[in-house]
Amino acid sequence: MFRFSIFFRSHGFSYSTLSSIDEAIANRKPNLLVDYLMDSLQFSKQDAISISTKSKVPHLKSTINSDLVVNIFKTYGLNLSQIRQIVSSVPKILTCKPNKTLEPKIRVFHELGLSGSDLVSLVNKHPKLFRYGLHTKIMPGLQLLRNIFGNDEKVTKFINTSRRLSFTKNFMGRLSTNVSLLQDFGLLNDRIVMFILVNPDRVLVNPELLESRLSYVEENLGISRESCAFIYTVGAVLWRTDSEIEKKRQIFRSFGWSDSDIALLFRAQPNCFNKSEAKIREKLKFYMKDLGYTPSYLISCTAFFTLSLDKRVIPRNLMLNILKEKKLVSSDTPSLISIASYNESKFLEFLRGFEDDVPCLRKIYLDSVKSVS
Repeated sequence: MFRFSIFFRSHGFSYSTLSSIDEAIANRKPNLLVDYLMDSLQFSKQDAISISTKSKVPHLKSTINSDLVVNIFKTYGLNLSQIRQIVSSVPKILTCKPNKTLEPKIRVFHELGLSGSDLVSLVNKHPKLFRYGLHTKIMPGLQLLRNIFGNDEKVTKFINTSRRLSFTKNFMGRLSTNVSLLQDFGLLNDRIVMFILVNPDRVLVNPELLESRLSYVEENLGISRESCAFIYTVGAVLWRTDSEIEKKRQIFRSFGWSDSDIALLFRAQPNCFNKSEAKIREKLKFYMKDLGYTPSYLISCTAFFTLSLDKRVIPRNLMLNILKEKKLVSSDTPSLISIASYNESKFLEFLRGFEDDVPCLRKIYLDSVKSVS
């Protein structure tokens, strides 16, 4: 290399140019990570280079560690495709300490009930978990979850659905505080568990916010904490301000609903208030102005507020009107709420029964749905 340097300098090359040449020569050396990804995990060259480039993995000096990591995943039942998913998402895992760090933690989660795709999802979604101390954070964290949920099956469900899973002091402290808050409010444990499992992020909100929503549902919406609907309603209004909820209640009032009517609807279908103001207004206009339904009838058919107006209710109402016009069904049987509640295959089967009388009925329906897709 020294003789090459003398040659290049004698021909007018600067030291900076020589440095660039030296760097280029150095960069031409084989990348063991890319080779490993291609040879052992069957990635394409393009994908292997992409993974190597985006990762913060230093150049591998040996594949021994990576082989041990891959073999640990195989030991716990993961196939090549699943291992590739993990490595593609978290390439740095190939450089972790396999027997000291990775295997004991994988074993704990496997014994908990996570395997196969659940284990893959855990590593991909929450790679930071594997940086935590097994005995200082992971084990105490899992024990807290067991105390809350009562069994490993529900703990695994919480882990699988949580987007912010952590075993840090802040995470566990917030979780404990909010669970205690719900218990102190007098809620039964099975309802608390249900509240958390439906959306784990709910129990990680600021305790002051959670407490204010508990009071709001009971005092402002008139739903007793003993009611089965109470905890569902808390979940529905948790991230809504008082003014947002009041604006939506005002829309119902403008269509002739009393506050007691609104409270009854809220108890039966709390999530109807998660719809935008425009959607609520649009649905009330169709159901009450166009179809002539009353508040009491809509309260008895709360599914109307969860079904898509454009993609389900209106197209199926069109089919029902065609059948009524042709005297193929009575004026009130089947009801719109009945056929609107059918899944797609059941509704198409329902239409098939009228093909002899209205051959194009199915096509009209599918075209009407397609037009709003």
